Amino acid sequence: MLCNTYLLEGAMSARTLPLGEVAHIVGQSTDPRSPRGGDMLEKALRDEADNLMLLCAQQHMEIDAKATLDVFTVEWLRRVKQEHEDRVRHLTALGPERATTVVRMVGSVHGNAVELSRETAADAVTAGRRFPLYLESYTRHGVEIDLRHTPGEQAAAGWDAESAAEASRHYYRQATKVIDDVVLNRLRPGIERESVQHVSVFGFARLPLLVYLGSLLDDTVPTDVYQRHRHEQSWVWSAESGPVTEFAAHPVRAGADEDEAVVVMNISGIIAPSEVPRELTALRRYEVSPVGTKAGPDILRCRASLQQMEKTLRTLLARLEREAKSLRRLHVLLAVPLSAAIALGRAHHPQVHPQLVIYERLAGSYMPTLEVGQVPG
Repeated sequence: MLCNTYLLEGAMSARTLPLGEVAHIVGQSTDPRSPRGGDMLEKALRDEADNLMLLCAQQHMEIDAKATLDVFTVEWLRRVKQEHEDRVRHLTALGPERATTVVRMVGSVHGNAVELSRETAADAVTAGRRFPLYLESYTRHGVEIDLRHTPGEQAAAGWDAESAAEASRHYYRQATKVIDDVVLNRLRPGIERESVQHVSVFGFARLPLLVYLGSLLDDTVPTDVYQRHRHEQSWVWSAESGPVTEFAAHPVRAGADEDEAVVVMNISGIIAPSEVPRELTALRRYEVSPVGTKAGPDILRCRASLQQMEKTLRTLLARLEREAKSLRRLHVLLAVPLSAAIALGRAHHPQVHPQLVIYERLAGSYMPTLEVGQVPG
């Protein structure tokens, strides 16, 4: 129960074996040698289900050891048992249509990393009334894109913007190969076999890579994107009854060039007009920003706010398709939460929309580092 080990299969033999042991919270006997046996619980109730836990052998031995009795108290064990049973009741109440395939992309953001384990993702999806489906071909970790060992993630201190941008472009060439391999060779076959009916996406990586991941996700499969909330240090979406943030995309500068345009996304912060690279200042420019509230890191507190963000992005791309049919490249400057970067990639259709050129702030300047989609012919 405590370690979530599967207790009906041997780890080495893969044979069906009954590996669980029944443990008493209050010791079965009132003898002083019986672990927690001195509790006031009536002896007749000590073999009832409310006083029993199913544990692996190692856990059973540990909670009953004399050296740990001050840690594994009656109150602590009862609380853990209740939490576990509540979780099992929640999961077993979910029908097969509530299954989801978990996709985790784990990387560093300029040297910083966060905990994004299989258990963290499972807790987030179960809180959202789904349960993680770990297909055999995906192992027990689901679909994992691990970028943490990709060389070149962090540019050397003191580099100028051009050198940092070139190093980043080299890093992105390696990282996108890793993403392609996992999505195209592991996730896509599951979708084609119809064994993947729903996807839950968790991503912690540099923003251009999150846009790229979003662009590869199949739009025909229902997909939930999760956001890490700084305030709670959690990936669980808050209650849907909370306030929903809306967003708007509006032109801020007219431009004569019909082939290229700029989109500035001021969501988690503000990119000042003076920060737009000089070579882009003459282009038509659009800004995406929240309506009626200030930009901030935790602006996407509920799932509905992210859905509003994606709707705004799709509306903007549709508008550009109508009004600027010759547009071939869209330069994008991002100040957005992680999930919004994935939403941008999902909203972009490589066969319909102009190529996205994703900029990143490096050494104090915004530089182009990754292109998503092909330049229309």
